[in-house]
Amino acid sequence: MKRPLPDLLLRALALCLIALPAGAQQSGAALSACASHTPPFVMFADEQPVGGFSYELLQALSRRMGRSLRVSALPWARCLQAVKAGDVDLAIDAYDDAERRKSYWYSSSYHTLTPQIFFKARSLIDTLQINQVRDLQRFRGCGVRDYTYEHYDLEATQLDRGAGDDLRMLQKLQAGHCDYAVEELEYIIGARSFVANWLDESGLKSMRPAWARGPQVHFLIGKGRAGGQDLLAELDQAIAGAEKAGQTAALRKQYFDPAYKPARKR
Repeated sequence: MKRPLPDLLLRALALCLIALPAGAQQSGAALSACASHTPPFVMFADEQPVGGFSYELLQALSRRMGRSLRVSALPWARCLQAVKAGDVDLAIDAYDDAERRKSYWYSSSYHTLTPQIFFKARSLIDTLQINQVRDLQRFRGCGVRDYTYEHYDLEATQLDRGAGDDLRMLQKLQAGHCDYAVEELEYIIGARSFVANWLDESGLKSMRPAWARGPQVHFLIGKGRAGGQDLLAELDQAIAGAEKAGQTAALRKQYFDPAYKPARKR
């Protein structure tokens, strides 16, 4: 039989709990997440800690939620499947997509990116005014496998999406397999700094398509995950808190402010 604790000891324990930092009084379950290597948002490197804007933000959010965090590096398609199956709690940096919304809960957005179209200097596209998406219909476009391009008003079938990443996509553009390539400026800037053997872009130009909507990034939670909507509400509350406290703005300044100019903008 357990003996009751003396009143004095109970009061001391209560004072200790009150003194603990917020979120430490009751630590929630560990939070698992996955992402692909997409500098400067999430960066995985051998024998180095995980880094990047979205990773550091999720670290801050998990602390607000009183949870520990574990992030795994997975190809994007496998990451989505793991989240859908409930093996991982959430995917990092997902764009809005009507088809995906059938299977996933979307968190509040935490950053808006800059759409960009890349093309070869002195090509036909370089000589034309590309003012609307239909101006691209006569040209061959390249994208990346499993990425969505709804915010460019481009259907997946309109693009050659055989490339596994941005480097291979731009290599296909340089080799003449397509006339233009589509990617957000922030990802290309990050790749210039963090991807080994990045290509020489001196023969490329880029433009901001006026019709394209700046995509927002979200965390995804599988709709089949037990307690998924509760986790979503908890996550959205943490996102709002980080934004209000200036944590998100500080990370944006750290990762994006020096980078907001394309190396070769038309």
